[in-house]
Amino acid sequence: MIKSGGNSRTNSTEYNELLRALRQQGSGGALILGGVGMGKTSLVEAVLSAPGIQNPVMRLFCSESLSSIAHGALSPYLGALENIDEPVAVLRELNRAIFSTEGATGPRIVLVEDAQYLDAQSCFVLSLLIENAAVKLIAVGAGTLEANSPLETLSEVATLSTIIMQPLDLVGVRELAEEIIDGRLSDGSVRIIERMTGGNPRFVKAYTASCRDQGILFQDDSLLKDATVHESVWIIARPLPEVDARLLSLGRELTRYLPMEEQLTLRLLALGGPQRPELLDECSLPYRRLVDAGDLAVVDAAITLRTEMQQRVVRELATEQESAQLHELWSTASVKLGIDANAVEMLWSLEIGEPVPATTVFHIAQETANALDYALALPLCTMGKLSQLHEQGALLEAQVLLGMGRFYAARALLLRLIDQLTDLELLGQAFAYLLEVSTCIGMDRSELQKVLVTWKTRADEQNDALAVEAFLTLQQAGAGVLDLWIRVNSAKGPRPSAQELHSFLDDPDLPIQARITSMITLSDLYSSQGLCSDALQLAESAMEILQTQPQLRSLYEVRVFFRIGWNLLFLGEYRRAKQFINESRGTELNSIQHYQGVVSLLDGIGDLLQSRVHPAISKIAEAVTELRIVDTAQVLSVAINLYRLLLARLGTPVPAAVAFGTVDEMAGGYSSIPGYLGEEASEQRIFPRAFAAALGNPHEGESLSDFPLIEREILYSHTRQLSGEELAMAPQRERLHLLAGEHQGSRPALLARLMELLGTVNSELLEDLAAQALAKDEYLVAIEAMARAAEQYAAAGDQRRCGALLRRTAKILEQHGLDSGRYIARILALTELTAREAEIVELAREGRNNAQIARALTVSQRTVEGHLYRVFSKLGITERSALNNAGLQAGTGTR
Repeated sequence: MIKSGGNSRTNSTEYNELLRALRQQGSGGALILGGVGMGKTSLVEAVLSAPGIQNPVMRLFCSESLSSIAHGALSPYLGALENIDEPVAVLRELNRAIFSTEGATGPRIVLVEDAQYLDAQSCFVLSLLIENAAVKLIAVGAGTLEANSPLETLSEVATLSTIIMQPLDLVGVRELAEEIIDGRLSDGSVRIIERMTGGNPRFVKAYTASCRDQGILFQDDSLLKDATVHESVWIIARPLPEVDARLLSLGRELTRYLPMEEQLTLRLLALGGPQRPELLDECSLPYRRLVDAGDLAVVDAAITLRTEMQQRVVRELATEQESAQLHELWSTASVKLGIDANAVEMLWSLEIGEPVPATTVFHIAQETANALDYALALPLCTMGKLSQLHEQGALLEAQVLLGMGRFYAARALLLRLIDQLTDLELLGQAFAYLLEVSTCIGMDRSELQKVLVTWKTRADEQNDALAVEAFLTLQQAGAGVLDLWIRVNSAKGPRPSAQELHSFLDDPDLPIQARITSMITLSDLYSSQGLCSDALQLAESAMEILQTQPQLRSLYEVRVFFRIGWNLLFLGEYRRAKQFINESRGTELNSIQHYQGVVSLLDGIGDLLQSRVHPAISKIAEAVTELRIVDTAQVLSVAINLYRLLLARLGTPVPAAVAFGTVDEMAGGYSSIPGYLGEEASEQRIFPRAFAAALGNPHEGESLSDFPLIEREILYSHTRQLSGEELAMAPQRERLHLLAGEHQGSRPALLARLMELLGTVNSELLEDLAAQALAKDEYLVAIEAMARAAEQYAAAGDQRRCGALLRRTAKILEQHGLDSGRYIARILALTELTAREAEIVELAREGRNNAQIARALTVSQRTVEGHLYRVFSKLGITERSALNNAGLQAGTGTR
């Protein structure tokens, strides 16, 4: 039995297996099973179009009504028989029909469609035809093999393969979707498509085309249009497109052959979400065959539609009358069984106008928001009119908007709430959220001061002393943390000391929200100074707190995630960083969209630290576009400045739309896409300012030396290009040595040791350093140490040890896709072969001895021996057999 996710159906395991079954000698064939839309028909059509494959001489169309009739599937070919109950007569008549076809040779192909409805007698006759070497059978059926079914009996024929069509994996989804758009998709967008469609090929095609046509699958026109630097990618701005005519048509096509009772099952699940089996049984709605067929799934003991897109499409197919009738059916059954409504069911009730208490909606919406499902929580808030009917509900809606990155909408709602709220606890939280908005979109100092004064004066209206005390404590904490945050995240300072922030955090009564913000602020301060271990400890502690505070997770989790990944990378903890980042790539829509820009940015930074320049710029360009859609971590400006930095390193002009000093004019400086804030919303942060200084555009009063971590990396990118003589004259080496020696982590420790050794002539110590760097996956330091050692060996006349080191260097460069840089490229040229040397190497690889090579080239044997001696020295080898692994060509020693 073949099971495969497959990629292209003409280059997949299923395709090759079916083609093999049809081309092999004798009879046989295959059963092809899978859910609706899994590409079974496309697979068969592709194989039947292959060279040398004959067209079917017989097509059998099965149906549910024929499944109960003996030989029902075969009846169209049995018209000449008076009685079709006799198997021998049926078999004789089929043989006559099959072999009367002109031009066909060898076993004929019989194609059976909807084979799940084959009757037992037809299965028996078909198995006889196969065993008699008369036919090649292709049977296409929905679902899987059911125990003791006629189809299972047919599958037991020895020469018949069974192919189970599985959903496409991520690779297959990418391949199919990119065929539709004729371009490259971002990794996050591929994950969204897979999540929305479940890898169902029909849905992948329709969903991708609909997103493209609706403009929510797009390319970023502001970035460079030069495929030699980086390829433009397509990004999905919003996972849920409108259900257009294409998707509706597909939905109808995939459901129209189902019995009406099963169609109603699908619609109830689309309208009400996952349901327990006993509720569907109570509603007399069938589901077991749909589960077996793969059209439904069982998740956490509940029956559910397989994909988000399937749910949306089937939901649209339900009429208002059907929705109301199904709701009544569901409601009666759930009350009888004592099952409480879930969030989707609650939204369904609101949509059809059923009265639901605001308090009930609030609790469901709050649970949904705590689960980070904002796409569901927001319509619960709006359709339940929580901001109008429920004070806590209005605050919840603001929290949901903040979690979605819709800061301007949240700000407008909060300003309205502050005028309306009377409960001091809720009012204090509203003010705290308003300050949170200010750290995301920026507010001038006078406006912030006005907010803080208003916050304080609102306490004058209250008589409850304890409530007023708590209210003022929160206000004081908000004012304190905001002051510290501004002084770190702006160029206007004065920047607070770490001790000042620690003293603030030592307050045991500090509210959780102020504590999280202060920990992030101190983490950034430490990180910018190169104290990444201290910064990482703070970020990880903040993440631990967030795991116990679901309401705050939505605001801070992605920001803290970025700090953890950032510090792991700059510490040189690459394996930990990779594992940590991979765990957060996400499978749920909300997490994919909120994390994808940050994940792409961290991927790009990881590539950049290892000097994989072109992969780095591709990932960072991807991050720029993704962060323009959703930037809850407020790192868009980091990505843009890194993008500018890499273009400058490559000597490529920066596009006008992302050059310094430009303003995006779209929608008055902001995109119409919810969540987009623009670069100006985050450019004051400490890391964007650091990269701006690296680009020669520092904020007023700042320079690169104010950001030792970034200065360290910029210095290293410069010093590694210099020769030994140039380094001796360069003050950057001493500065880098000093900085790296003060910083935390294996990466700076290795850099400091490298800078120290570059002031000496000790090849063996450089080799030891290279080994230490390789053990830490610090490949760039390793190859530089090896190249510097090789150069020293060459200067001492030890060409063989030089060649051996440079061969290792070239191998690491190739294995890890590193950019060698100017210096290493020049040193590697020491291993380049002349055209004559390369010619002799090729002849030696063919097994010829020196005398045979000399005769072939009409030179003396002594000349051949001299050339081979120089080749052995250049390559650092001692045996002729090692030439087979040298991988060298004329003019280059590194290929």
